Amino acid sequence: MPPAPHAMMLTAASDLATREAFWGELQTFLEADVRPRLRPHYEHVVAPALGPAADRHAIAGAMLDYPATRAWYVARTQAQRQAFDTSRAIVDSQLDALSAQLEALGNGPARLELDPDLAFPDYVEREAHNMAGGYADEDCGHFFAAGAAYDRALAIHRVAAMGPLVDDVGHSIVARLREAFPDFAPHRVLEMGCTVGHTLLPFKQAWPEAEVIGIDVAAPGLVFGAARASALGAEVTFSQRNAEATGYPAGSFDLVFSRILLHETCEEATRAIFRECHRLLRPGGIMFHSDAPPFDELDPYTQSLRDWDIRFNAEPFMEGYYAMDLEAEFARAGFAAEDCFRLYAPSLIVARGYRAEETRTRGGRYFLAGARKS
Repeated sequence: MPPAPHAMMLTAASDLATREAFWGELQTFLEADVRPRLRPHYEHVVAPALGPAADRHAIAGAMLDYPATRAWYVARTQAQRQAFDTSRAIVDSQLDALSAQLEALGNGPARLELDPDLAFPDYVEREAHNMAGGYADEDCGHFFAAGAAYDRALAIHRVAAMGPLVDDVGHSIVARLREAFPDFAPHRVLEMGCTVGHTLLPFKQAWPEAEVIGIDVAAPGLVFGAARASALGAEVTFSQRNAEATGYPAGSFDLVFSRILLHETCEEATRAIFRECHRLLRPGGIMFHSDAPPFDELDPYTQSLRDWDIRFNAEPFMEGYYAMDLEAEFARAGFAAEDCFRLYAPSLIVARGYRAEETRTRGGRYFLAGARKS
């Protein structure tokens, strides 16, 4: 096995490590090798029967009548659950050692701010992505275990190559922002929904003089994320706050962003987050939100592939968020129409061919939509 990427991820016992590697490989096989082979069935059999006007809902329903599609749904769901369960079993077997590591890193450069009175939003799925316990994991036996399991799962069970620190998204987006806004150099940066800091830390690396803060409503990710950041020597802050109303002063940030947050929030909360972004930004500041591309960027068949996530991966808000007219919502929040943008950030690590044979990744880019405050 490759060495652990940081001090808060420990080597697993061989039997659990084998299980972990198996479920990671199965997820990759199902996504990269099996799922693309379902499209010819749609094009040659299902599409002619549906007609050219079929939308994503009709396509998803018709494809579920295909035994191969139903088998894929079952296998993908079980692989997802087993992958998270295995990573959690490894973390649970290492709690004493991880606790010692966390204590040893307590005086590291990263800062942690917890608010035990902050309410966890009612609308957030308790087991998003089929991760037992979810982000908050209220029944957990240890206060950081959910964060440790999430970090481990993404590092080991990734479907696309994101690097051992799962930070390719952050580095790739920074590179694209610098290309699109060459005059932009933020002094204060905020990530909303940062979990353990995978995307946050590259922004500190890109702008080392900036104050970089990540917020989240779930304490386990923040506690683990601060220890992880200290292990990596990153001077960043992890703070327990709600992105809908952060409590920071108006006009106090140059860059406010999120990564794969908004498809886990209801539409009312998403609109509140857009308003909060506008309030927090200084003039000339930038807001962006990176997620999977919205429906208006995709053909109907590709749109229909989200059906599994919505039905079986505990992602019910995908339908509403990906159908939003983002620019109209940004305007409603106070941004000018001419200041809105959409960008694709090519994956830097995929371009280098990192683990291409293992992940079967031949392309890769990250979608972001945002606006610059006038």
